[in-house]
Amino acid sequence: MKVLLELVFSFSQIAAGAFGGGLSTLPLIEYQLVKATGWLTPSQFSQVLALSQVTPGPIAINAATFVGFQRAGIPGSIVSTLSIVIVPVLILCGALCLLKKLEAEKSRKFKDMLRPIVGGLLTLSLISPLTVTAQNGVKAMAMLILGVLLIRKCKFFKNYPPLLLVIYGIIGAVIFS
Repeated sequence: MKVLLELVFSFSQIAAGAFGGGLSTLPLIEYQLVKATGWLTPSQFSQVLALSQVTPGPIAINAATFVGFQRAGIPGSIVSTLSIVIVPVLILCGALCLLKKLEAEKSRKFKDMLRPIVGGLLTLSLISPLTVTAQNGVKAMAMLILGVLLIRKCKFFKNYPPLLLVIYGIIGAVIFS
């Protein structure tokens, strides 16, 4: 029972801080599973991340299900997955009620305040995968900087970002394989 409560507490914290989607939550998931609880080593976290990427569904839910099962079997996977899902639903319901009561201008300002936070979390999510592949870190950082510059300065890629992703996929396959 204690293990299940630990899973609920840990994954509820991840869920409460999970803004901006899967990639932006990676630093938080890594902190909680590797540093705070010690349930995974950095290498195991990279494996869980890879497994979460190749299976259908959001990264946080896949990681919660896997780690929950690893820690406490089927009850652990159920509790962990529900913790990841229920907390954001409750937060969104509360935020929706609050935003409905606010004026349109205050609501827009609130949404505008969230944009840089999500951008910062997405940037942080790049650090962990790049440090795992330290030998390729310089190449990866160069590609990241070039990609940001291309999207910000080149009107073509600003209008068609999926094309940039395809080009980067091809370049990455050539450079990193």
